[in-house]
Amino acid sequence: MPNENHLDPGALDSGALESHPSFASTLANGLAVLGCFSASEPWLSNRDIALRLGLTKPTVSRLAFTLIGLGYLRRDKLTGKYLLGPAVLSLGYPLLSQLTIRQAAADDMLELARYARGPISVGARDRLQVVYVETSQWKETNSTKPGIGSTRPLLRTAIGRALLYAHPIEERRILEQHLSQALPEEWRDYSSGLSAAYEEIVTKGFCTVTGEWQPTLAAVAVPLRHPVGGLWLAVNLTVPSYSTTQEQLDQDLGPRLLELVRRMEQRMGH
Repeated sequence: MPNENHLDPGALDSGALESHPSFASTLANGLAVLGCFSASEPWLSNRDIALRLGLTKPTVSRLAFTLIGLGYLRRDKLTGKYLLGPAVLSLGYPLLSQLTIRQAAADDMLELARYARGPISVGARDRLQVVYVETSQWKETNSTKPGIGSTRPLLRTAIGRALLYAHPIEERRILEQHLSQALPEEWRDYSSGLSAAYEEIVTKGFCTVTGEWQPTLAAVAVPLRHPVGGLWLAVNLTVPSYSTTQEQLDQDLGPRLLELVRRMEQRMGH
């Protein structure tokens, strides 16, 4: 067995992680309960969580009792349903505050969002998905309305493909293997698009995707060349697919986003 001091749990697939002797299943179940909540489903019952996670209702009740006591969950007295508590915000704030990219790019992001009339977001990898750690929207932005904490798929989005490219090549190959095993149908349908995105990034510095995540959206994304706060990041711009062309993505929006990211990197000393 590898020395535990050098083991990277993030490099293990879910099966290997859960079978590892250092894996704490109770902690994992508690975090999984928190992960059930989303912007579209902010209120969940004991039964909802139990069905989603494959746990018994008494187990969920015990986990929820602890999470409520620690401030990570609240419970509505009338419905008995749970919702996230303020301690979740306290937990995430130190991560967000250390990402200097948020200060280095705020004005430029807003200016480009205004020009393109679409949101610009910064994403990091959360296991096999993208999570937004910053976003800038102009008042006339499109319908995606991304916010901090929003998630996107890695394989079907420009930001997901750019983010995979941002990782060191050995880590990227491991992630691709995990994606092919965890999402075989998506891998079958979109892995060729992932390869094409890598080629775009090599030649142009950015990649584009139109209609593969949502048919009404087009996006361009740029990977950062260095990690920020230990995280590999990418930046994307999303616009309605019906109001743009591939030529505009390639010759206007893509170069503008690339320039924004390079200025951002310079301000951070990269």
